[in-house]
Amino acid sequence: MQHYKKSLMLTLIIDRIGIAVWVICLFLVPQIARWYDMYSNKESVFVQFVVLVYLAMIPSAIILFLLNSLLVNIKRGEVFEYKNVTCLRIISYCCFLIAALAAVMIYWRVLAVVVVTAFGFVGLLLRVLKNVFEQAVIIREENDLTV
Repeated sequence: MQHYKKSLMLTLIIDRIGIAVWVICLFLVPQIARWYDMYSNKESVFVQFVVLVYLAMIPSAIILFLLNSLLVNIKRGEVFEYKNVTCLRIISYCCFLIAALAAVMIYWRVLAVVVVTAFGFVGLLLRVLKNVFEQAVIIREENDLTV
């Protein structure tokens, strides 16, 4: 049980560090785009990169805050609840949205297919996990009614 609590706390800390990194990245995106253009030795994609990354930061913020909410619910012992199923559903949609935004970047940089594949795969895994949680909620509710 102690390992579980430590793991949960570590995950919460990592998520909150992710939120802090997200805030820092808000200000660094243009510099990262300039750096990428400077070292890519290809046509400039500064504008496309900045626009797509800023658009992707919206669903990534939603992901980070919903993960935090999900972890807090789990810490409270509220595991198999519909609110957690909703969090997982929205997080998966956000992953698919980021994959779609990265797919646009494939037009300029083929390497963006790696981001598309990663976020698409994570979105798919989360959909499966969401379905498992949803079934667990249904089973828990049925068990609560059985006396």
